[in-house]
Amino acid sequence: MRRLLVSLAAVGLLVGLAAAPVGAASNPATTCIGPLPPGTYGSITVPAGATCDLGVGPVVVRGGVLVSPGASFLLGFEGGPATGTINGGIVAIGAAQVAVHNALIHGAVLVQGGSGPVVPVPACWPPSFLSPWCWYFSDFEDNTIDGAVTINGYNGIWLGFIRNHVNGTVMLTNNRQTYDETDVGANVVHGSLLCSGNVPLENTGGSPSSPSQVTGHDTCNGT
Repeated sequence: MRRLLVSLAAVGLLVGLAAAPVGAASNPATTCIGPLPPGTYGSITVPAGATCDLGVGPVVVRGGVLVSPGASFLLGFEGGPATGTINGGIVAIGAAQVAVHNALIHGAVLVQGGSGPVVPVPACWPPSFLSPWCWYFSDFEDNTIDGAVTINGYNGIWLGFIRNHVNGTVMLTNNRQTYDETDVGANVVHGSLLCSGNVPLENTGGSPSSPSQVTGHDTCNGT
């Protein structure tokens, strides 16, 4: 179910392009609305309510990614190729969706609040996994993250944090998924892995295939 969500949502999105790739010399900020082609960018901002789809890249982002309220940021898909490097981390405040796969992220990741509704109603009700335009979820899979990760208060359809290598503490707190679950597993965390207040209680074995390996305190796996 989760894999179908990720693969379908990677292809059925908005069109349009706000800016072209830039060279390393200038690296201005890029406002992303719609698809963004492979290339090197300064920083990327996704405006409120917009969708930024980087496909599978490869991309180099030199100054971080900012995802505005109600916006979606998408990079790669489960089992896909390496997607590139994001320097400066990712900050999403009130975003509808942040889904990043197979990337190297230098810097912290913060997903604070936000919600992923099923839209429109009643066309997408009851929910169907064959209708990717109806689904909003957040997911980090197969990334290397050099920095702390905080995902707090995200209310979506599904939330995943799977097979990531993290040099820093990971906090997954107060997230509420309305139709599926929170999958946390198969990560390697050089730091603590902290879960609390998630509804439903996070799944750490079945869908992710195995619990995470954690060098510090681990409240997601109960150790």
